[in-house]
Amino acid sequence: MKLKTLLAVGLLAFSANALSAGVMKEMIQMKKQLNALNQSQTSEEFQAAAEQFIEYSKDAQHTMPKSVGDDQERFKGYQAGVQEVIDVVNQANEKAKAGNLVEAKEMIEQLDEMRKKYHKEYK
Repeated sequence: MKLKTLLAVGLLAFSANALSAGVMKEMIQMKKQLNALNQSQTSEEFQAAAEQFIEYSKDAQHTMPKSVGDDQERFKGYQAGVQEVIDVVNQANEKAKAGNLVEAKEMIEQLDEMRKKYHKEYK
């Protein structure tokens, strides 16, 4: 019985760490794609990076960060923050699709402030 309890506790601890590591992994990928957005030379490059950024963001949005604990209200706030980031990138991507790379890059400049705001609250 003690062994089963110990295994169950260990599995739960591993699962929680795996989830928080998952968010970290996605955030690192988002940062790489943000760099690609900033360094893009063509609308096509921007669009490819934006699509990858959005994919990683959606994955991160569905994973509860360790800092939130089990607080569902904070998790909803975290999800709303990630959605705000996704919305900005979607809007910038529409600018790039229309051939307005300069405007698209200007739009993503606000992501740095959003990152600071949400990392302060949820990291």
